[in-house]
Amino acid sequence: MTVSRNIMHFRNERARELERMAKLLEKCIGNDVNTSAIYKAIAELKNENTIPVLKDGSYNQNVWGYDIEDFEMTLESLKHVKPTNIKNGKVYLNIKMRASVDNWIDMSDPFIELGFNVFIKGISDKVYHFGFHIDRHCSTTSPSGPHPIYHLQYDMNPTDSSDYDSGSILYLDTPRLMHFPLDFILGIGFLTSNFFPTAFSLLVEEKEYFKLNSEYQQRIWKPYFHTLANHWKPFEQADVIWNPIKDLCPIFV
Repeated sequence: MTVSRNIMHFRNERARELERMAKLLEKCIGNDVNTSAIYKAIAELKNENTIPVLKDGSYNQNVWGYDIEDFEMTLESLKHVKPTNIKNGKVYLNIKMRASVDNWIDMSDPFIELGFNVFIKGISDKVYHFGFHIDRHCSTTSPSGPHPIYHLQYDMNPTDSSDYDSGSILYLDTPRLMHFPLDFILGIGFLTSNFFPTAFSLLVEEKEYFKLNSEYQQRIWKPYFHTLANHWKPFEQADVIWNPIKDLCPIFV
């Protein structure tokens, strides 16, 4: 199946936005980031013969998305790292994202499926691993307990090693921490602010970065936070007097 012209126009716009982010990363961070995975996703978006497959094996040309595999950047935040002899590390990001073209411009949840998986490697006398993911719960079965549709969970064994040494750590499947959704463009702010703050400081000085983030916050975060705020009806902007927005979410622009 070949994707229709109007859907391809939409997808090409998203591809151009990813390319703008790749260029920003190359300009601001250079060799401390590997953008090759981004360009693979861009090529996937531009291919009119490619329709993203959903988890159930189905596909629809009104669904768009991309896979980013092993995006890599330097781990700079080592101030409180343990073991203390770790001197350098890497952050790896894998994203599988599927979204509705029809829901991109309104206040609906734009995503159908989302997996934002982070794997961190610290190196000293041996290699240490840490991981977490932010994803969209889309199981066809009812969860056994309260289960935020978008949530963050830690993964103490991100390599899925059968002989993983957990030491004295007790790992549970909970808590699933409610978290706002992240695509790649918004995810860059999340990753750099947490793990590469020097890069984040350089990016926020760029007008192009500000513009991209503003666009994607409108599409992804505005529906999410307005839906939460709507729990307390009526929601009146004049009632908001607690407004330390940069302290609540430092990556807002």
